[in-house]
Amino acid sequence: MVILAFFVAQYYLSLFTQTFYLHRYAAHKMFTMNKFWEKFFFLFTYVCQGSSFLSPRAYALLHRMHHAYSDTELDPHSPHFSNNAFDMMWKTKNIYNDVVNERNELAMRFEGDIPEWKALENFGATVYSRLGWGTLYVLFYINFATAWWQFL
Repeated sequence: MVILAFFVAQYYLSLFTQTFYLHRYAAHKMFTMNKFWEKFFFLFTYVCQGSSFLSPRAYALLHRMHHAYSDTELDPHSPHFSNNAFDMMWKTKNIYNDVVNERNELAMRFEGDIPEWKALENFGATVYSRLGWGTLYVLFYINFATAWWQFL
């Protein structure tokens, strides 16, 4: 039961941080936060998303590009210019990596009023962070799994 509760909590907290912080706040600036709450939700997003952490800056820029160029060749994730869903996701991943590494000049047009925490963004993108989260997940499941099927 602990594993199910953990899985559900992580799923919904990750969904909440993507919707509330990355989408509504970082990409659309639908509301304001003082610096304390901005940093709090930045860190909260990192903790809740774990190994799947997305840079708020890169997310905001990609999402702003998506709205500006929706369903054109410049849209970072338009299904109309990909062979299939996997091709679209691969292209989006490559554009995301270019934005994270500041190699996408088109995205720079949408800079401004985006939460940034370079140290956490850089660390969150490292293999050490991703493997660290993966290790924590495995240790959690080993500790709390009561039957073999809970590892599925």
